[in-house]
Amino acid sequence: MLRLWLTRRWLLWTLVAVLFGVACFYLGLWQWHRHVEQRTKVDAIARNYGAAPVAFAPAMVETPIPAERQWTRVTLTGTYAAGADLLVRNRTLDATVGFEVLTPLQTGDLTLLVDRGWVPNADDAETSPPVDPPPSGPVQLTGWLRTGEVSLGRDLPRPQMASINIADARTQVPSLSPVDAYLVLGAQEPTAAAGDHPLRLLPRPEEDLGPHQAYAYQWWLFMPGGLVFIFFAIRREAATRRAETAGPDAAPVRPKKVRIWDEEDA
Repeated sequence: MLRLWLTRRWLLWTLVAVLFGVACFYLGLWQWHRHVEQRTKVDAIARNYGAAPVAFAPAMVETPIPAERQWTRVTLTGTYAAGADLLVRNRTLDATVGFEVLTPLQTGDLTLLVDRGWVPNADDAETSPPVDPPPSGPVQLTGWLRTGEVSLGRDLPRPQMASINIADARTQVPSLSPVDAYLVLGAQEPTAAAGDHPLRLLPRPEEDLGPHQAYAYQWWLFMPGGLVFIFFAIRREAATRRAETAGPDAAPVRPKKVRIWDEEDA
C-alpha cells in the first residue's frame, strides 16, 4: 500500500484530502466564532435588558459600545425633533412586515436616534406609512442602548432606510451626533398623544443561540473524511492489483477456522 500511495496520482489526491480537511477546520472555526458572538449577545440581553436603568451619560456612546454592554438600560431627558422621522423597512413583528420608526432626540449636547417602535407597511413597500408624532417638549425616556447596524448600501426613497446605520441616517438628518449608537424606546413620559397611526414598542429581543455550535462540530468531524476515503480507496486498489497478479487460477485465500478445542489449548 505504501508504494501505491507514493505514486503521483494518490499523492495528488492526498493533497486534495488535506486541503479539504484544512477548509473544514476553518469553516468550523468561523461557525464557532459566530457561536461565541451570539452567546455574547444573548448573555448581554439576559444581564442588561431587565436591569434597573442607570442615568445616561455621553461617555457611554462616545466610544463604541462593547458587546457585553449592549442593551444597557438607561434613563434620559430630551426633546424630539418633530417631522424628522426615519423609517427602517423590512422589519417583522408578529409575522407582519413593517417599519421601525427612528426619531432624533436632543439630549444635552448630543442628538441621538430613538427607535420609537414599529408600524405596519402601507399599500406597497415604496410608500412610507403615516406615523403618529412623538410627544412635544421635554420627555423623560427609559430605553436600551444599541450599536448601529451595518449599512446595506441600498438607495431608497426618503425617509426610508434599509438598516439602522447611523452614518446613513446622518445623510438625511445632519444634526445627528457622530456617535455609533441609538436608543430603543421602552417607556416615555409624557406618552405620545393617541392618534390614527400609533406605534408598537419593540418586544424583548430573541435569545436563541442558533445552530452555529452544531455546525462547527459538524465541520470538524468532516476534517479526516478525505484522508479516510483515500486510505480505503488505496487499500481496495492494492487488493485488486494483488488479485490480478495472482491470476485467475489462484485459489482464494480463506481465513483459517479456529476450533473450540484450539482456543482451549492456546
